[in-house]
This record gives sequence, structure tokens and C-alpha cells, in this order.
Amino acid sequence: MTQNSQSRGIVIPIQDRLTEFQFNEPISTPIADSIPLVNANLAEATININDNTDRVLITATLGWFNAFEEAAGVAAATFTINRNGIPIASVVQTVANPSATAANIFNVARIIFVDQPLPEVIPAPGSFIHGNVQVTYTLTADASVDTVATTGPITLTLSRIERKL
Repeated sequence: MTQNSQSRGIVIPIQDRLTEFQFNEPISTPIADSIPLVNANLAEATININDNTDRVLITATLGWFNAFEEAAGVAAATFTINRNGIPIASVVQTVANPSATAANIFNVARIIFVDQPLPEVIPAPGSFIHGNVQVTYTLTADASVDTVATTGPITLTLSRIERKL
């Protein structure tokens, strides 16, 4: 990075370029009925890969909660990004209710991951991609108890990054 004296900001040299953006936002604002997070498929998006050096910037955001009854406790949820059905990134979070009163305890899960989807899209080592190959990413969830749920929002975004030409 270099310092630009005119703008007093930081200039980052262009190394790669964003060439495609896909997203799935099944719930953009909170909804009235909750969706349980035990073995849940939450969002899916597909992007085209056309070069061995392509990367995919993946971001996922999900608001979630546990409905604690009149008891203290802890509940956990695991959120996973899958590439063509194969888990590649995940986050585990918990919420806790320290008191013996009924409460909904909320949290927000975020995953940011840069993927190079070569294992599924290149047929053999040393070969190259010719044309567009579709790669599908899904956001899934699992929870420790069946009272863990979401009312949204849920967002999954994919951005293809190609090397600088």
C-alpha cells in the first residue's frame, strides 16, 4: 500500500477485479412466523467460474434466536456454507439465558470466506476450465435444540473475483 498525499488516504493497488455478483435473500426483513434451524436449508445461489484462478467471495448474514422458557440455559447453532454440497466454512454461536425467566435471546451470524472452487470444477490435475462452470453455494443451519429459530433477515452473496489482466 502507498500513501497518497493529496487525498490523505490509503491507495490499494488493483490486484483482482470483481466480475460477477449473485445473491439470495429469502428473508430481507424479519417475518412473523419463525423458521426452526434444526437441519435447515436457508439460502442458495449459483455463480459461473470460467478460469482456474477465479475466486469467490462469499458472505452470509443471518439473524437468529432461541426461545428460552422459564429456565436458565444455553443454546447453540452451527451455520455452514456448502460448495456443491461439500462444507467449506462454518461458524458456531451460542446464546445464553442467565435467569430463570422466559426470554428470546438474539444473535447475528456472519460468515465471510474467499473460496477457490477448483476441486469440483476441474476434471483432472493440470487441466483447465473451458467456458462457464456453475458452482452452487448453500447456507445451512443446525441447532442444539428445536427452539432455535430465525425470523430473518437471511442473506447469501457471491462475488466472482478474477485475476488482474
